[in-house]
Amino acid sequence: MVKPPGRFQVSMGAIIEHPTEDKILLLKRNLKADFSPGIWEEITGRIDQHEDPYEGLKREVMEEAGIEIEVIKPLTIFHLYRGKKIPENELVGIIFWCKAKSEKVEISGEHTEFRWLSPEEALRLVDHEGVKNDIEAYIREKA
Repeated sequence: MVKPPGRFQVSMGAIIEHPTEDKILLLKRNLKADFSPGIWEEITGRIDQHEDPYEGLKREVMEEAGIEIEVIKPLTIFHLYRGKKIPENELVGIIFWCKAKSEKVEISGEHTEFRWLSPEEALRLVDHEGVKNDIEAYIREKA
């Protein structure tokens, strides 16, 4: 049986390392967000159709935190639905280890707060299992 082609979105995300200290950036999602309001997370965002994935990642980081990054390497891959299990809500994502070119952060309206934390502090702050997995992957790769 041949399955018809599906539709899904692609998301890029970044565990962002501080430029000079052993810290990573976490942001708190706005409580009014349509998906996972109020959680502490790394930066993630959907790339546009025909957009280069690396350029899409850099664009998302600039939009959400106002910083330029160097992309180091992929850390994790995830799959989820943003709501009902319908093609329009299906999302495949890749989280990358990135390094900030500056420590100055200017968050967008998607988030209400940010913190530079040691990876261990970040694990204690985060409740979301997927974000914890991403931080743990970063710790393993950094070792």
